[in-house]
Amino acid sequence: MKQKNLSNSLCSFFVSLITLTLLVLSSRAQDNKASTSHDQPSTDSFDIRKSSFLLPQALPKGHYYHSLSLFYVIVPKDWAHDIIQAPMFSYAGKYTLPKGFNLQGSISTLVVSTRANLGPFWNYDLDRYHFGIGYQVAFNLGVLYEFGFHTVLTGWEQQPSITLGYSFDKSSVILRGDVYWTTALYLSDGKNTVPFTTSFINGYSLTASLEQRLWKNHVMSFGVKVNYLKYHILSWPAFPVNSYRYFVPEFQLGLNF
Repeated sequence: MKQKNLSNSLCSFFVSLITLTLLVLSSRAQDNKASTSHDQPSTDSFDIRKSSFLLPQALPKGHYYHSLSLFYVIVPKDWAHDIIQAPMFSYAGKYTLPKGFNLQGSISTLVVSTRANLGPFWNYDLDRYHFGIGYQVAFNLGVLYEFGFHTVLTGWEQQPSITLGYSFDKSSVILRGDVYWTTALYLSDGKNTVPFTTSFINGYSLTASLEQRLWKNHVMSFGVKVNYLKYHILSWPAFPVNSYRYFVPEFQLGLNF
């Protein structure tokens, strides 16, 4: 039954991905047709750098950008539960500051599992090459009162990162690496609370993303993320039985506004 649910979820994810990809190809074909059907050159002035959310670029201060994403995490068999075979929804925003700085925050949730991040980033541009370093504080919350559980998890993590990007006219590619340093975890089962206050490196991740114009100034993003972790907030009920790190693949599909 677990394999069937996983297969159905993956099929739904890839159907959505294929549909959005076809929309992208259709919009590009229409743009090309419009540009070649007239004697005058196209007046399309779209630039991915003006609509990108993921590119680590220095932007004019005082602007707010946001993105809505769908994350599908394939958890290891040792962690698997029927209750977590579903995608997480994520909302991310950033506010630009002077001299290449910005403040970024996000919240990802599956109701029983929630993760919130907030922290500063510094970015630098060299023509079409982009570089950024960031440091975020993350708060994890897991609440489960079903399926025989009566458990609450809260925890704090530090998340430094490095991001590289390259921008084309209507698309961009981004590579990002993160480190997850857990500083405190509290696991409550009924009236008992077990603290894990000894900090430890939870793990690392590497994300490769592609941004592509979808329509007008809206941009679609698709990313593949490889996590190497002791635990993932999506499958927090399996903690603290995890004494080793596991590879946890993740697919990300987003829309930038």
